[in-house]
Amino acid sequence: MPYDLKQDATSLYIRLSRKKVIKKTIAATVFLLMTYLLAIAIYIFYPDFIGQVISPLTSIDDVIIIAAITFVIFLAVALNILYQYMYYKTYYFNIKDDVLVIRKGIFTPDEISIPYNRIQDIYVDRDLFDVILGLYDLHVSSATLESSRDAHIDGVTYGNAVKLKEMILEKVRRASKERSPL
Repeated sequence: MPYDLKQDATSLYIRLSRKKVIKKTIAATVFLLMTYLLAIAIYIFYPDFIGQVISPLTSIDDVIIIAAITFVIFLAVALNILYQYMYYKTYYFNIKDDVLVIRKGIFTPDEISIPYNRIQDIYVDRDLFDVILGLYDLHVSSATLESSRDAHIDGVTYGNAVKLKEMILEKVRRASKERSPL
């Protein structure tokens, strides 16, 4: 069941850091730059390879081919920046009374709802880009495959990671008390 962002969503007042857009953009841009350098190297060292691929179409000048490769890479970088920004704007998580809901994605959003009595572990971690940008990822584990893939809130500040962890732990404690006969 999709949730409305205008409802009392936790993600409205505990926001992801905008540095998340930078992190994702840097990673993709590095990949695209490596692809660009590889394409240029192939063109310089193996000009017959690209000539064979393009020659059936038309006879094209070398400068136009390099300009076309450059344009495609710059277009890919620009589209990636736009995609990452839209991803950031549509990222949704909510600590509801009975479940934790996380939805992410633009074209085909993935949404996971985890009941608090099914949560087995909550932890905070970082990768190299997170360390550089001062970001943290909050992971929530349950016994499902989806939780290992989708149940994390990535790109928050340390303070927000701690707040989120405490809020979820409190819900887990309440759920375990309600379930427990003691």
